[in-house]
Formats: sequence, C-alpha cells, structure tokens
Amino acid sequence: MIDADSKIGNPALMKISAHHKQRGDEVFLKRGLGPDLPLDCFNPDRVYISCLFSWNAKRALKLAGAFPCPVEIGGYGVNNRQLPDEIEHLMPDYDLYGIDYSIGFSSRGCFRNCPWCQVPDTEGPFREHAEITEFLHPDHEKLILLDNNFLYSKRWKEKLSFLIDRGVKVNFSQGLDIRLINEDNGRVLADVDFWSLKFTRRYLYFAFDLPSIEKDVRQGVEILNEAGIKSTYLVFYLLTGFNTSFEEDLYRFKVLRELGVRPFVMIYNKKKDPLLRAFARYANRPAIHKSCSWEEYRGR
Repeated sequence: MIDADSKIGNPALMKISAHHKQRGDEVFLKRGLGPDLPLDCFNPDRVYISCLFSWNAKRALKLAGAFPCPVEIGGYGVNNRQLPDEIEHLMPDYDLYGIDYSIGFSSRGCFRNCPWCQVPDTEGPFREHAEITEFLHPDHEKLILLDNNFLYSKRWKEKLSFLIDRGVKVNFSQGLDIRLINEDNGRVLADVDFWSLKFTRRYLYFAFDLPSIEKDVRQGVEILNEAGIKSTYLVFYLLTGFNTSFEEDLYRFKVLRELGVRPFVMIYNKKKDPLLRAFARYANRPAIHKSCSWEEYRGR
C-alpha cells in the first residue's frame, strides 16, 4: 500500500487492507512518494497507490511503472475509481496506520454543485452511503466523518443521536452547511462532542464562500449561539481567488471577526497571488489579526 498524500488514515487503503488480510495476505504501508521508498527490499504480488491531489499524479503514475507486479492506482488526484461493494463496506483495517480513531462516510455527494468544488464530478449527487457502525470501530472513542453535507441527510437527527448516546468525539472534517442550520439541528449539535481534526480543540467547521450568503451566516451563528455553542467554537473557511474581489474577501473576513468566530482563508488552487497570500498569513493567525487591522498589517 502506498499512500501518496493523505494527512489522516486513508479509508480506501484500510478497506483494501482488511480485504487482503481476510485472505491471509501480508500488507505493508508506505506513506509519501519520496525517494526512500524501498522498492527492492520486498517482492510484492500486488501494489495499490492512492493519490488524493492532482499535483502528485505524475509522480504516482511514474512510481506505478517501477513495479514488475500488477499495480492499481486510484484517488481523486488521478481518477474516480470506486471500490467494489464487497470491499467498500468492510470495517477499515485501522491497524494499517496504527490510529486510535475511526473514519468514514455515512453519506456521499452533495446537492449544492458549487463551481469550485470537485465533489459533483467525483462523487455525484447526495445519497446515503453507510451506517456509522460499519466504520466506527467498537474500541474507538473518536470519529472523523467525511460526509460532504452531513446535515442534508434526512437521517441527521438519528445519526447525531447515536453519536451522542455512544459518547463519541466527532470531527466533521468537511464542514457543515451554515445554510442548513436551524433551531432543531442547532439544539442537537450543542449536545454533540465535536472536535478539531486532531481532537485537540472544540471546533465546528463551516464555510462563508460567497458574499450572497452573509444573511445565512449571521443567522446560523446566532442560532448556534442561542443553542449554547460559543462563537469561539466556530471556524469558517473563507474561499478566495475564485470569483470574488479582494474587497469582498476582506469584507467577509470582517463579518466573521464581528461575529467572534475564527476565519480561515483558503486560496483557490493555491493561486500564487502575493496579495491573497499575505491576506491568508494575516487572517489565519489570530495573534496577528487581533493585534492590528489589515490596513496596519499591510503598512508595515
């Protein structure tokens, strides 16, 4: 197994590993595409390479050609191959990464069709995918949910109630949709033991990608606050460099600061725009943007 670029456990590789271990095979994991890959220290019968990001695709494809055995390569960075159902719905082999948290999708796809997002092309429309018990290991107290739009599920309350009753620490890694926040789900979310990706801080993630949803952002934050979720627990991704002006970006940032939530600037496709990069350095470091205005920061 070669994991080209995952920062967390890769569900696809862990499920393939579980499949092979059920057959009595030995499975080895290498993380990254670095030159230290010991190609000659073992003789694999089959190699799987997962590549999530397109900028690693050429290196991953080149590496695939270095093996004399069959190589299967997949991931958003190179193609949209799906696992066979008999593998997709296996409990992941968490021992492959030695991690103490579970990870998976209870739903796939999204209904929003945002033009900057790859989900419509890679996953398609929203649909229920799996029961949480399918990938939540009985011994784990932490869970990373990869759902792209968790609250759009008609079963959102059932799923959240299960997590609350089970006492699971949950990270909604892809964020929740602030436009879907209402008094009902706000009250239930307040009882969820939500955390950051590394389970070090109490964070819920949202996005303020378009100026046109300012009313939804303000209303959503107010509802969450009234439900007992503090603004300091809320992180809002702020997309820049796609179809907004810098003035609009700065305005959205100021709205988020006014609401007392934590903004996090995301630059579309890592665009090498000096102004946006300076803005991201400023906005993504609370110690900086709390000590001076953007205008003061740029003037230094």
